[in-house]
Amino acid sequence: MKNQRRELTVCLPNNKELSLTVGVKDRGQEVFNQLSELLGISDLHLFGLSVIKDNQPLFLDLEKKLSLYLPKSWKKNRAKEKVILSLRVQFFVENAQLIVNREACQLYYAELKGRVLRSECFEHEGLYFQLVAYALQADLGDYQDQNFQYFSPLAYFPFWIVQKHGNDYILEHTPTLHKELKGVPSSEAALLFLQDVFTLIDVPVTVYRLFKGKRKTQNCVILGLTSTGLQISEMLNGEHQFLYNLPWSTINSISFQGRKFEIRAEVLFEKSLRLFSCSILHAKHLLQHISNSHRMHLNTKRLIAQSDGGRHREMYITDGADLDIEDSDDELPHMKLFFNQKPFSCTTECGNDRGDEYSLEMSVDEPEEMFVDDPEDVLRLFELLEGVSVDDPLLLPISQWKDLTEMNDI
Repeated sequence: MKNQRRELTVCLPNNKELSLTVGVKDRGQEVFNQLSELLGISDLHLFGLSVIKDNQPLFLDLEKKLSLYLPKSWKKNRAKEKVILSLRVQFFVENAQLIVNREACQLYYAELKGRVLRSECFEHEGLYFQLVAYALQADLGDYQDQNFQYFSPLAYFPFWIVQKHGNDYILEHTPTLHKELKGVPSSEAALLFLQDVFTLIDVPVTVYRLFKGKRKTQNCVILGLTSTGLQISEMLNGEHQFLYNLPWSTINSISFQGRKFEIRAEVLFEKSLRLFSCSILHAKHLLQHISNSHRMHLNTKRLIAQSDGGRHREMYITDGADLDIEDSDDELPHMKLFFNQKPFSCTTECGNDRGDEYSLEMSVDEPEEMFVDDPEDVLRLFELLEGVSVDDPLLLPISQWKDLTEMNDI
């Protein structure tokens, strides 16, 4: 069958749109490569293609066919509305100087600047004014004396700040902070913005909506994935109620079975936190995102350690040898992967009966389990399990992990 061509739109972090022509049999990676070529950016490792699925954003598995994530009407060329994918930041790095590709850094800055508009860290109100000053210097350069409004408050500040203080107050006081940055290059101002924006905990985070029970009508729990770990909060009467902050170093294991997530961490005092995703597809992709984010965290730490000439003990698929260094709260224990097999019978969305269900678990310092000493062993493990349907409740659908240690742009 011929690989028929279809149109789709990709929305960029800077709100620009690109039109692509792709084949209905194309995999996500082929679309991602075409997008990279159109943008002239050779390395977009920090980004992923996102689509709305089950009313939640979902990063595409680039190894899978694009048509698995899009409406059937698109495949049959009957889509009445244009199909939109979004290029979004998938991995956050606290040290933006590691992003050496200028164009990639501009997209990264554009997305985080947009996220600030939706931020609600009320206790850091003053920081928003400083961030806007950095953004104005990055976008417009040095302040120029003028008798007209040279920026729109709503384009730089969250609505709640504009509503609280009004346009006149903002336009009177913000230029003073902008003037103080005279002579600072635009690229440096953007880096200052990216450095300070990590103070706002609701900006450099990817949010997933989970549930306390199997029924989706039960209490909603928000899982926030950051560069340093997980944040757990609960929606009560329409407001976020913070529950747990789980740095990587405090997490003992994360596992899933079907739609059920189970998290074990030191702060839970030997109890497990059990949550449910809205679908099996979301559960598998969430665990994939968590795994890849943790690996990015490790590689970022290693790059920083190499640039500093220091040595760090890392949670990196290792043989557990003592590195003869002093531990700190930021250092991670060793990680290993293992599979649990349990009898299970279900009918997938594709109508196939399965006799077994597997769960992939990330575990820390549990005795008598399988160690993986080489990242290549991880690749081979997942390659053995290639061919799993995206709707099948078997395991995390990763057939190949890129070796992030070879990235050129971070």
